[in-house]
Amino acid sequence: MKNDDLFAETSMSFGEHLEELRLCFIRSIISIAIGTLLGFAVGPNVIEYIQIPVQRSLDTYQHQQSIKKLEADSEMLQEEGYSHEVITVLKKYHIIPEERWIFPGELERILNRQRTLANESTAGTELDSVDNLLLRKIERKKKREELGFIYDTVQLDEAPIRWLLFKKTDDLYKTKALGVYEAFKIYLIASMVVGLVLASPFVTYHLWSFVAAGLYPHEKKYVYYFIPVSILLFVGGALFAFFVVFQFVLDFLFFFNAWMNIEPDPRISEWISFALLFPLGFGISFQLPLVMFVLERVGIFTFQQYSSRWRIAVLVIFVLALFLTPGDPGSMLLMAIPLTILYFGGIFFCWLIPRKRGLFDIDPDDVVA
Repeated sequence: MKNDDLFAETSMSFGEHLEELRLCFIRSIISIAIGTLLGFAVGPNVIEYIQIPVQRSLDTYQHQQSIKKLEADSEMLQEEGYSHEVITVLKKYHIIPEERWIFPGELERILNRQRTLANESTAGTELDSVDNLLLRKIERKKKREELGFIYDTVQLDEAPIRWLLFKKTDDLYKTKALGVYEAFKIYLIASMVVGLVLASPFVTYHLWSFVAAGLYPHEKKYVYYFIPVSILLFVGGALFAFFVVFQFVLDFLFFFNAWMNIEPDPRISEWISFALLFPLGFGISFQLPLVMFVLERVGIFTFQQYSSRWRIAVLVIFVLALFLTPGDPGSMLLMAIPLTILYFGGIFFCWLIPRKRGLFDIDPDDVVA
């Protein structure tokens, strides 16, 4: 009768372990390669979607900067005759004043020129002959040239005066590519990361199949449960980073730009690398309960060590979160708190499925230095 157990092997030599590890790596690489090929098809969509958090933070930043500028210029605007109600409308629509300088009388000449050109363009041409059209075209050209000489008649001893214009700040900042090769580079990076995400269930399965070869027969059945749990933890960590942590990280970074009065000019290559690798780091770190279980299975740590030294583990988690995030309290806590909860989840796994000690097993806590 055919055995449906994928992990039916109960004993393997060292050479067989190495061969199994080699096969796991080869299968994982093939899975990633296939996933990457699929990633090439959706790469542009991923790049467009992954820019949403940074563009949202950029919009928030520029809106805050526009309000700050209007508050700083409110006295000047009131001196220019703009009421408080007008300034409120400017704040609402994120419109900021810009100073321009113009020679006295220049604005009137510009408006007169525009009126002249507008009158010429609206002249009736339905019944005009070709000759009349050509004649008017020549006359308009001469008038433009004559009007153009007006700028040469400005008296140089006249001091220019300030002229206020208004500019809407929406879409003022955009991610930019400073090199012609950057678009192709981020396309490759996005495709490979998408391939890794698509291949992650198969890679997880192959890695757990290798781990299962070293477990007792009664323990191998738990691998079937841990594979979907591992996939869910990885995907959950990546989604948590993208939809929750990103906003805190970006707000913190743009806060420093505003605090130091430095205008942001984000590069698309830097942002894409960060936006793709940061969720991967969260997805991998969320594997903590399963890593703890495996280390307990192979005898490196014990359930008693996990449970008795949880304070040290929590301290290490917070220190690692400080270095793995930009350092602001919000993003650090958003990484440290879930990992702390997952650490106690790992303790629960080890308690739920206790490891049977063999005759020659030694508890590290029993060893006296």
